[in-house]
Amino acid sequence: MQAMPTLVKSLIDTTPGDMRMLLQRFRDHALEERMSPVDTELLMADLGYDSIQAFCADADLPEHVAERWSRFGISFEMRQVLTFMLRQRQRIRKAVTDFESVTHAGLDDFMQEKGVI
Repeated sequence: MQAMPTLVKSLIDTTPGDMRMLLQRFRDHALEERMSPVDTELLMADLGYDSIQAFCADADLPEHVAERWSRFGISFEMRQVLTFMLRQRQRIRKAVTDFESVTHAGLDDFMQEKGVI
């Protein structure tokens, strides 16, 4: 029961700016189009993971997050973050390929073994 007074106090202390951010968060998660579970699985594969669960485990996300993403997909915000990660991964892959084409140092095999590209 101790949480209730804290919750009420938090609501009382809320500023108009906080309310705006709360409404934006609601819109982002409840109204913005989510990436489908199928497309989320494909994105995880592009990032080098066998499944949503494998990604979440590697990222130390709670199991319920993997369950939610598997059922409902990911939010617009998370899609932006993960597609950014994918673009970074692709840039690294290209840089390694370019480096390898000049040096033949075996960097591409090493990076693939480590799961970086």
